[in-house]
Amino acid sequence: MPPFRSLSARLTVQFALLFAVAMLGVSAALWTFIAGSASREVESQLQSSGAVYDRLWQTRAHELQNAAQLLSRDFGFRAAVATGDQATMQSALGNAAARLRVRTAFIVTADGKVSTLDPSIAKERAEALWDPLDAGRLTGVSVIGGRPRQLVAAPIMAPTLLGWVVFAADLDKREMRALERLSAIPLQAAVVAKSHGGWAEASGSMAALEGDSARLAQDRVGSGSAFEMRLGDRTSIALAKPLPAFGDDERAILLLAYPKAEALADARKLQLALAVMTLLGLFLVGLATWKAAARITQPLARLDDAAGRLASGEHVQVAVRGTDELARLANSFNEMVGKIAEREQRITQLAFNDVLTGLPNRTMFQQQLDHLFRAAEGNGTLFALHCLDLDQFKVINDTLGHPAGDSLLIEAGNRVSQAARGQFVARLGGDEFIVLQTIGEDRDAIDRLARDILREMSRPVVIDGNECLPSTSIGIAIALEDGADSETLMRNADLALYRAKEAGRGTYAFFEESLNERAQLRRQIETDLRLAIERGEFELLYQPLFDLEQNRICSFEALIRWNHPTRGLISPADFVPVAEDTGLIVPIGAWVIREACQQAAHWPEHVRVAVNVSAVQFHRGSLHETILAALAASGLAPARLEIEITESIFLDGGETTLKLLHSLRGLGVRIALDDFGTGYSSLSYLQSFPFDKLKIDRSFIQNLLTREGASAIVRAITELAHALNIETTAEGVEETAQLMELRSHGCSSVQGYLFAEPMAAADVDQLFNSDKVAVPGAEAQSVA
Repeated sequence: MPPFRSLSARLTVQFALLFAVAMLGVSAALWTFIAGSASREVESQLQSSGAVYDRLWQTRAHELQNAAQLLSRDFGFRAAVATGDQATMQSALGNAAARLRVRTAFIVTADGKVSTLDPSIAKERAEALWDPLDAGRLTGVSVIGGRPRQLVAAPIMAPTLLGWVVFAADLDKREMRALERLSAIPLQAAVVAKSHGGWAEASGSMAALEGDSARLAQDRVGSGSAFEMRLGDRTSIALAKPLPAFGDDERAILLLAYPKAEALADARKLQLALAVMTLLGLFLVGLATWKAAARITQPLARLDDAAGRLASGEHVQVAVRGTDELARLANSFNEMVGKIAEREQRITQLAFNDVLTGLPNRTMFQQQLDHLFRAAEGNGTLFALHCLDLDQFKVINDTLGHPAGDSLLIEAGNRVSQAARGQFVARLGGDEFIVLQTIGEDRDAIDRLARDILREMSRPVVIDGNECLPSTSIGIAIALEDGADSETLMRNADLALYRAKEAGRGTYAFFEESLNERAQLRRQIETDLRLAIERGEFELLYQPLFDLEQNRICSFEALIRWNHPTRGLISPADFVPVAEDTGLIVPIGAWVIREACQQAAHWPEHVRVAVNVSAVQFHRGSLHETILAALAASGLAPARLEIEITESIFLDGGETTLKLLHSLRGLGVRIALDDFGTGYSSLSYLQSFPFDKLKIDRSFIQNLLTREGASAIVRAITELAHALNIETTAEGVEETAQLMELRSHGCSSVQGYLFAEPMAAADVDQLFNSDKVAVPGAEAQSVA
C-alpha cells in the first residue's frame, strides 16, 4: 500500500512537517541570534581593546610631549641649540630618550636642518618633517627608517623659534604584545602605516598581513564596526581604528583582529548543541505525531476494516468506546450494519418467499428441487413431487372478488403446510402449490400424504361471511422414476394433475407413461392444427333442427370435423380443447362462421344456420368484425345466423361479453344459450341478457322418460322460456316417446338422431331437393 494512502501516515507526515518547520524556524532564529550575539560580543571586545590602545596612545603621547617640552625649555639645551653645540644637544637628547625608553630623538631646526639624527635613519626623511612641524603638527605616526613610529615634537623657543625636539617611539611587536596582553580576548594587534604610496611593514603580530587585507582595513576604518578579513590561512574578525598621521601623505591604522574560529568557538558549541537538540526534537516530534496519529486513526482503521468485511458480506460490529465523535460514528456504523442486515433479510425473504402466503416461492422451490435431485443421484433416495391447484378457484375470484380469493389462497397454504408437515411446501403462483415429499421404502406414504391434503383442503372455510367448500386436485410424479431432471418431473406432475382434473377434481393421480403419450399426441395435434386451415382439412357437417309447431326443418347446427390426412376424421372433442388452449380456435372459428354463412345463403330463407362460438373467440378475437365480414361476403341475412354460446363465456368476460352480445344482437344475429341447465347460475344469465333460444342439455332428454324429476325440469325450463318469450330446443332426441313428451311440454324445436345425423353440405342440398323428410310420431313434413 502506498504510504500516503494511510490516514495515519498522512497525519504523521503533515504534523511532523508542521512541527519540524516550526522547530527549524526557531532553531534558525536561535542560530542567527547566537551567531549575531557572538559577533557583537567579539566586536565589543575589539572596541574595548581599541579604547585601551587609545588610552595607551594618549598616555604615551602625553609622556613624550611633557618630556619634549621640558627639554625644549631647558636653558642649557636652548643655548646648545642656538650655538650649535652638538655634543650638548646629543647628550641631552640621549639622556631624555633613555629615560623615556625612546630609541630615536633628534632636532629639526627652523631652517629645516636635522641634528643629532641616528645614522641609520635617512636624513631626507627627517628633513621632510619640517613642513608638518611648521604647520603646527606635533604628534602622529610616520614611517621613519622603514618602520612606523609614534612621533612627538615640542618647539624650541629662545625666544624665537630655533627648531623642534622630536622623539620617535618605535611601534613594534613589543608594543602590540603589551596591548594584546591587556585585552580580555586573544586578539592580534598591529599598526599599519602608509607612506609615499606604499604600506609599511606592520608592526605587531600580523607580520603576514597582505596588501589586500591592508586596503580592506583602510576601507573599513571609517565604519567603526567589525568586519571579516583573511590573515594568513584563516579568517579573523577585525576592527580598524585610525591613528593620527604626522605627514599629509601618510595614513596610520590600528588593526585589531580576532581569529573567527576562536571568537565563535563558544557560539559554535551552542549552535552544535542547538542542532543536536533540533534533530532530537524532530525525532521526538515525528515519534509523537506518529503515536498521536495512530491513536486518532485507530478507531477509523477499525471502522475501515469493518467496512471492508461488511462489503465482503460479513456481519460485523465495532466496539464503542467513549462518547466523542468517533464513538458516535461507531454507533452510526453499527446501526447501519443492523439496518443493512435487516434489509438483506427482507430482500432474501422477498426473493425466496411468496409475499401473500409466506411460503417458499418458485425460486426457492427450484433450488430445493435441484438439491433433492443431487441427493437422489448420490444416495438413490426417492422423492415425490405433488403438484396442486384449487378446483374452480376462478369462480371464487369472480363471484367473491380477488380479496376473497387471496384469503382462500392464504388458508389453502396453511392447510397444505399443516397436512404436509415436515415436507417442503411452496406456492408457485396463482392457485398452484407444490409439495416435495422425501420418501423411503414406504411408497404408500405418497398416497397417505395426498389423501391428507385432500381431506384438509375439503374442510369448509368462511370468507367474508360466505362459506366455501374448497377442493384441490393433485398430480404426483416420483423422481427419479418419472423424471431425471426438474423440468421433466414438473411436466409429468402437471400431466398427472391434468388427469386428476379430468377424473372429476378433488382427487389425485400419479403420472403414467400413457399421460406422456397423450401429451405428445396433444402436441402433435397442436402442430397439425396450425396447418389444417391452409390445407383445407376442416369440414362442416350440418345437423337439422325441427320446428315442432310448424313441423319442418327450421335450422341447421354447423358442426366442424377435421379430416386428418393420416388419422382420419377427428372429433371436435379431441381437437377443440387444444385449439382453445393455443388460441387457434380464433382463426378456426372465423373459418367456421364464414363457411356456414356461405353455405346457408343457398338454403331456403326460413332456414337458419347455428354456429357454436368458443369463449376464447369472445375474449381474444375480433368476433364482431368476423361476423360482419362473413355476412357481407355471403349475403346471408343476420337473422338467419344463430350464435350458440355456453355459460362459460360469462366467467371471463363480464361487462365486455355482455356488450359484445348486445352489439351482435343489434345486428340482428340470434343468440342461443347452449347446454342450458348444467351451468352455475343460469337463471341470472337469463336476467342479464335477452337470449333468443335456450338449448336444453341432452342429459335431461336422455333421462326424460326414465329418471324421476327429469320431465319436471324440462317442463320448468320450457315454461320459464315461454314466460320470457324465449324459444327452446331439446338436444339429443332419439326416441319417438321423447318427442311426444317434449311436444306436450311445449318445446319449440328438437334436434337428435331421431330426425337426422349430422350431414355434409351436399346431403343438406339433397335433403332440400327430396322435398320431404320423415318425423317419427308425426306425419311426413315438408322441409321447404
